[in-house]
Amino acid sequence: MNKYTKLFGANAAFAAAMVCLFSPGLVGLSPFAANAAVAAASIAVGVVAVPSFVMMNRALLAEKKEELVRVNEEEAGRKAADLLRRYASSKVLGGIARSATDQGERMEKQSSNFEALVVRRFGRGTLSYGKFMGVIRCAGEALEKGIVRIANKMVIFDEGEYQKLSSGEYKLDDIPDRIQEEKRKLYEENLEDMRSVLEKNEKVLLEVDHLMAEMAEMDCTEQDIDGVADQIRELLGQLEYYTQDG
Repeated sequence: MNKYTKLFGANAAFAAAMVCLFSPGLVGLSPFAANAAVAAASIAVGVVAVPSFVMMNRALLAEKKEELVRVNEEEAGRKAADLLRRYASSKVLGGIARSATDQGERMEKQSSNFEALVVRRFGRGTLSYGKFMGVIRCAGEALEKGIVRIANKMVIFDEGEYQKLSSGEYKLDDIPDRIQEEKRKLYEENLEDMRSVLEKNEKVLLEVDHLMAEMAEMDCTEQDIDGVADQIRELLGQLEYYTQDG
């Protein structure tokens, strides 16, 4: 919701509440009331209402600045997930935000389940345990970098401007149309890039599912499992964006 729409709605609600409290036909608070308790209550409400009104408007007018997340900073994944949740209800970015959040949650669940399979098969602390858990750890880190990239792109994406450009409303102002059309194309490219990251993340998750299936199949040899693990390593090497700093 637009900041100024929220401001208008909050002030309208505040005004309506004051009318209800001080209207003679409703609650009927008045500092001049014959009843001492009513008069005292009306004064108390007035004293609290003024600073509350000021603080509410200050909070609504304050510009909320969202910071970009660096791939290698502490708790980058959690910070990116928090950003994505803020965009979950967005008309433009909501679908991408929800999908990316789901991918992160699935990877976390898969990592836990995979570790249980590896422990059951090879035991904790063995060379095989370290080898296969290392593959899953790399897959999780790669997925996290992709999610950080998506979250950062959402922070710099002006949804209001994009909707204006997409609706053609920009043709009614005095800014040259060709410049605004180029801006619209840039927004479209950013959206497509986010969807591309989702696709690459999904490929990683698919390979992790494949590895889990091999690990759960007791008839498969460790060499068979190694073959699937190598496929994950190869895939991660092909996803160039995982080497970038979100």
